[in-house]
Amino acid sequence: MIFKNELLETKELDNLQFNSSIKGSYSTMQFVLKLNKEIRYYLNEPSETGFEKLQAFSTYLHETVHWWQHIGSNFGFILNSSFPAFAAGSISQLKSLIDQGIAIKSMLKYEKEYFQKKGIADIHDINIITNNFYDIEYAKLFCLDNKNIEDIAKDRRFFLSMGHCFHIMWTNSIQLYSDTFDPEFNLLPNFNNWVDKFKKLEQKKIPGFYPDSTTKVSPLGIRAIFEGQAIFNQITYLKNVFKENNIIFKDFIDQGYLHGIYLEAFDHFLRILEEERPIYFEDSLISLFLLVCDLSINPTNGFPLDIYDIERFIDKNNPGMRFIFISSAVAENKGYFLQRCETPSKETYIELSKLISKKLGLKCNYETLHIYKKWLDNDNIKNLLKEEETHEFKNINMPFRLFFAKFIKMQLDKIEYPEIFCWIGHYMASGKSPAAQLFEKHKALFTDAEDGEIKPIIHENIPHNNLLNTFNTFYFYTMMFELILKWISEEGEFKFDYRWLMNTRNEEVKSRLKEEFKKIFGIDIDSINVI
Repeated sequence: MIFKNELLETKELDNLQFNSSIKGSYSTMQFVLKLNKEIRYYLNEPSETGFEKLQAFSTYLHETVHWWQHIGSNFGFILNSSFPAFAAGSISQLKSLIDQGIAIKSMLKYEKEYFQKKGIADIHDINIITNNFYDIEYAKLFCLDNKNIEDIAKDRRFFLSMGHCFHIMWTNSIQLYSDTFDPEFNLLPNFNNWVDKFKKLEQKKIPGFYPDSTTKVSPLGIRAIFEGQAIFNQITYLKNVFKENNIIFKDFIDQGYLHGIYLEAFDHFLRILEEERPIYFEDSLISLFLLVCDLSINPTNGFPLDIYDIERFIDKNNPGMRFIFISSAVAENKGYFLQRCETPSKETYIELSKLISKKLGLKCNYETLHIYKKWLDNDNIKNLLKEEETHEFKNINMPFRLFFAKFIKMQLDKIEYPEIFCWIGHYMASGKSPAAQLFEKHKALFTDAEDGEIKPIIHENIPHNNLLNTFNTFYFYTMMFELILKWISEEGEFKFDYRWLMNTRNEEVKSRLKEEFKKIFGIDIDSINVI
């Protein structure tokens, strides 16, 4: 069977944004699902049915899986929140620096030149901004691909240890949600209690938690896991909707859709299990692989639970290492796991996730989901979910309100349907509910349109004006966070290029951002000295 390249072809772009293709992509920095013109045509035309439309939908499913990974998995949620939370959390330090007469771009370059000239780093606010930036960036790069540790460790000034970087990234992300919804820590882990515990790990010379110590390294990272999970759900869907065409695994390799990053995690999985690539898609190896991916990106040690194994905080949160540990645990009794995965059911998901968690000393991610039912008794969460029902969000930390609401709603549905979120390609191909309803309910919020502008995706039962207001408010916050990140880390003049968002209103957006910037910081953005 010959597939159409324009509807399926994928090619990696920016590895920090986890873009999945030039034909379709989900960007974690712009929070938008992008599809090419031909895919949009087949998805949007009611008269179009059959071969092309199903292929187009498979790419849409692939990119929606990326949205789920970032907004609905435990690790993805921390990762997705990290730099927006850092930008929001840096405002007080930046205002303090302005008061000190230090309105400089970029802050990283200024700090570097200041240190080279004076041999000391004695500006408190710059130290906070700079150290937090590098800690989060290094945690992100390491999780993206553990092999990045070789370059990260070369930074003798800012890299202390990966344990410290993980500590800062988790704390940084959780703090914004705590400040917004849970200042008393009735729901979220109290990260204030972590500081002394991490200091003790450094003092005890626990590997990974003190300067110059080694960190366990996985041969793959979150990028490979995310792409493997997305592409294997996509091709499982295609195989199941085109059953009569006798598609085999090798067909996708021969036609160029399974290669490189898309096969990286699966091939590691096969090597650990000492298995060959399957011939047929009915092979339970694929279902088992997707279960391993799902468990790998849903750690619980520090979020949503408090830290329960601090000495293994890195290993139990690093998706790449989790993938290797989980695959190895499966390999010890692979016959039983493969037999159970012949039926990718709710019972299978729950049983195997419990078995693996117990074997590895993990708190089971499925059992942990039940804490979200308890959260429903909290008035702040009740009010937040009411806002989400109609998309009438309060304009206080609005992006984080949206993120948290979407995350919680997905976790609540995972309690009832964990198998659908794990094996969405299998269940969407069956055409049976509730997979279609869940897919519709949890689809991405924003996409690009024919004219190149980003627009809200229509959601049933939500007034269009509310969606539009959510879109406008969300992206105004996002652009302001981006400006702050540019101020801190990007050398040269500020670039106000938002044609990716509104290709006809760039000057209008630029003017509004400058006005808001002055309201927040008390100075014109053009008065910042670029060095």
